[in-house]
Amino acid sequence: MNARAALKKNDVMTNFSPPPSARKFDLAKTYRPIESELKATTEALREALRRSDPAFARYLDYSFELGGKRLRPALLLLSGRAWGAIERRHRLCAAALEMIHTGSLIHDDILDGAKFRRQLETFNAKWDSKRAVLVGDILITLALDMICECDDPVVFREISAKCRATVEGELFQTDSSGNFELTVEDYRRIVLGKTASLIECSTFLGGYLSGARDAELELFATFGRSIGVAFQIVDDVLDLVGDEEKTGKTLGSDLANKKATLPVIRYLESASESDARRFRDRVERGVRPEERAEIAALLRESGAVDAAFTDANRLIDEALATLTTLERRAEELGRPSSSDAFESLAAVARFVVGRDR
Repeated sequence: MNARAALKKNDVMTNFSPPPSARKFDLAKTYRPIESELKATTEALREALRRSDPAFARYLDYSFELGGKRLRPALLLLSGRAWGAIERRHRLCAAALEMIHTGSLIHDDILDGAKFRRQLETFNAKWDSKRAVLVGDILITLALDMICECDDPVVFREISAKCRATVEGELFQTDSSGNFELTVEDYRRIVLGKTASLIECSTFLGGYLSGARDAELELFATFGRSIGVAFQIVDDVLDLVGDEEKTGKTLGSDLANKKATLPVIRYLESASESDARRFRDRVERGVRPEERAEIAALLRESGAVDAAFTDANRLIDEALATLTTLERRAEELGRPSSSDAFESLAAVARFVVGRDR
C-alpha cells in the first residue's frame, strides 16, 4: 500500500471537522465589499506575470494556479476599505504581497519535500528543485517592480522588513529541526516571522494607504499579527490531524522534518519524562506517512491538539477585540469607513480557526 493510500485508510483516526460556523464560510460573500478591487488585483497579477520572458510563461502560469483564497491581498484591500477609499497603490501592494507569498510557498515546498499543494503537484515535484528555486525568485523580483511603482518609502520599508522576517522565521525553524526543547515562545518567534509577518504587512498597509496613522496603524498591525499566528497554529494542527483530500497538500511534513510545532510542544510540556523521551526517539528515527494517524491520536488523547486550538482561539478573540476598537475609532474620527468591510475582516478571522484546509 502506498503512503497516500495508507493515509486515506487511516483518515478515520485523523480527520478533522471544523465547527459549523467555519463550514458556512462564504468566500464570495466575505470578499463582496472588495469584489471589483480584488478582480483588478488579480488582473494586475496576470499582467505582472506577462512581463517576464515568454519562455518561462508555463512556469509563471502554473504559479498563478497555485493561488488559494488570496488571503493576503483580500486582507489588505478589506483593511483599506474598512478605513476609507481604495486606490491604485492598494492593488499594487496586494498583488505584490501575493507574489511574494507564492514565491515563498514554492521555496517552502522544497524545504519540506512536499509533493502536493492545493490539489496540484508542487514545482519541485512537477519539475525539480532547481527550477522551483528560480521561479520563486522570479516571482519575488516581479513583486519588487510593483512595489517600486508605489514610490513610497513607508511601503518599501514595511515590505522589506516583513520579507526579511519571513526568511528569518524559516531559517530559525530550519536551524531548530530536531530540537524538541523548543518553548512556546521559541515557536511564537518562528511563526511571527514565517507566517504572521506578511499577514501583518497586509493589514498594516491596507490601513496606511487609506490614511490610518500612528495608534490606528498599530491596531491594524496587531489584528494581522494575531490572525497570522493563529493561522499557522491551525496549519500545524492540520499537518498532524488533517485530511489530505480536503487540504489538497502533502501532510505530515512537520514530523518528517522533525519540527517541534505547537501541538508537539504542548504534548511534551505535559507528558511524563519517559513518554516524552519515547516520543522524541520515535520522531528521531523517522515517522513514516502511515504512522501519522497513530501519532495524531496520541496528541489528541493527551489534550495537546485542544490546547493548541485554545491558543489559536484566544488569538482570534484578541483580533476581534482589536477590530472592534478600530471600528469605534473610525466612527469617532469620522472616517469614510465601511461596516461591511469590518464585518468581512471579522469573518476572515473566525474562519482562520475553523478551516479544514
